Amino acid sequence: MKQKIQLRSQDHIYLIDPDNIYFCQSDNCYTIINLASKKLLVSQSLTKFSKELPDTQFIRVSQSYLINSNFISLIEKKRKIIKLDNEIDIPFTISIKTLLELLRLKHNYAVEL
Repeated sequence: MKQKIQLRSQDHIYLIDPDNIYFCQSDNCYTIINLASKKLLVSQSLTKFSKELPDTQFIRVSQSYLINSNFISLIEKKRKIIKLDNEIDIPFTISIKTLLELLRLKHNYAVEL
């Protein structure tokens, strides 16, 4: 059984399977967790929260965004946008070369540099 992670909001403690997280967005000292059916606001910074997620599945693509690589459907190099399966566009600030290297080495994607 896959291990769930614990997310704390002001009033709740959620147990979430990381596979259900599309992306996470920084909001000052909070993180917005975007799931398929809802968003959760947790009282933890994106940097701290990212340490709880598997680095073979999640990529920090900018200071504000952490994405689940399993949901990447398109990378627009000129606009520096990653489109996820749910049609959400995520801006990235890391270089395209770094992004492709991460996808190839850590996430076993068959991408060319």
